[in-house]
Amino acid sequence: MTTFAVAFDIVHERNCPFYRDKDVFVLTDQAVSLPAGRPSCLILVRELTSLLFTLLPHAATGFAEQQDTVFTCGGCTGLIKFRLGELAAESGEQTVVEDDGAMISGRLDAISPLELLQVFHMHQKTGKLLLDVPAGRGRISFREGALIAARFGEMDNQEAIYALLREREGDFRYVPGLSPSLMEARELGDFMLILMEGCRHLDEAEEEKN
Repeated sequence: MTTFAVAFDIVHERNCPFYRDKDVFVLTDQAVSLPAGRPSCLILVRELTSLLFTLLPHAATGFAEQQDTVFTCGGCTGLIKFRLGELAAESGEQTVVEDDGAMISGRLDAISPLELLQVFHMHQKTGKLLLDVPAGRGRISFREGALIAARFGEMDNQEAIYALLREREGDFRYVPGLSPSLMEARELGDFMLILMEGCRHLDEAEEEKN
């Protein structure tokens, strides 16, 4: 059940490849919704998701302190600015992270594997993150946001995740839903601990380059 929902209106747009002035986004505690018929931008999804923690404590006051705040997304060649707007009862937005058969895709030069894992964990997604990178094809499976399986080349589970986190080029797509066997599989471990260990591996890889 959605317990938190807020709408944002674009008030300024410059060279954004996807969105225009007066477009509306909706952020809830379960999903991010974008204007119907528009592509899904994971850079924007990341920006909106990060606002959830900022806005949640102010829901009881109707976000009175944030009414005049202008938020910015400028992680690519374009720029948009948006602020809190009216939340319509039937807005017709396109949900981009729902377990209803919707699929999202993008490029890893726009959002890293580490950030993707955080988005799908936060939204408690159940499905598969598929990554096509120069070194091969990888797969990471989630159940309600928990990591339950991974495969990359000859590597499995945590080892595969640590290797995929180092990738910076290629494409990804997220497909909702899992097989019955994966729905019953044990979790690989605590999500944050796995992510912290993955970050340590990233730091070591960077040190080796330098």
